[in-house]
Amino acid sequence: MRYTPKEPRENVNIVRTSLLKEFFLLAGGILTITVIVYTALGLAVDLVVPRLSPGIEQRLGGMYSGMYADTGDREAEKRIQRILDGLTSVQPEERGWRYRVHLVENTTVNALALPGGRIVIFSGLLDVVDSENELAFVLAHELGHFAHRDHLRGLGRRLVLLAMVTAVFGQESSASRFIYGSLMDVEMKFSQRQEEAADLWAVDLMNRRYGHVGGAVDFLEAIARKEKRSRFAYFFSTHPHPSRRVKVLKEYIIDKGYRVRESIPLNGL
Repeated sequence: MRYTPKEPRENVNIVRTSLLKEFFLLAGGILTITVIVYTALGLAVDLVVPRLSPGIEQRLGGMYSGMYADTGDREAEKRIQRILDGLTSVQPEERGWRYRVHLVENTTVNALALPGGRIVIFSGLLDVVDSENELAFVLAHELGHFAHRDHLRGLGRRLVLLAMVTAVFGQESSASRFIYGSLMDVEMKFSQRQEEAADLWAVDLMNRRYGHVGGAVDFLEAIARKEKRSRFAYFFSTHPHPSRRVKVLKEYIIDKGYRVRESIPLNGL
């Protein structure tokens, strides 16, 4: 009787599924779980932030106290501080401290709201604004972030994300960088909503301070004229496209019935 060997039906050494498919399924599963956990922790941050006392926020602000001290034109900084003080004197709520401006010598056209009532103005921004009202809008916008506590929400979410991803994958792993980058892209849309809300807050505050909103959209219109990136490029940006911000603000001003008058020239800055 002749023996004819047969191929085994199963072999643990033979992989019949695609390794690439398995990788993407595993990566997708990990990313999905991470998004769910991150979203839950993010909601927890949003619940905790409004309950933080001014004292705790002041201590957080101490982390930045030495970063922007005496780095810009002191006289110009004092003039900007007076504009800020005029705005805070009419804002609807007060957190128990004096908001402080830091003027930093840098060509960046930007401003930042930091914990503890600190507002950083980069000198490059002063090359774009032509009136006190334009600069007041920028300052009022940052005050809007303070009012909504956006600066603390953003800080809390990023700390949660960084701690979570690092604990699971390690600080320098490619998986950490991939997941962190993916979730930050999602978070950008949340930031854009914050920016639009801060814009509307700024217009309301300017109307209280000056009795009109002249100059409120001038800064954004100047940025829009110089912007070369497409609207699609702003999909993954922390700020909406300047043209969209201008459109939303103009519609809001009309809806509120705010008057638009001549702006105050900004001389010497």
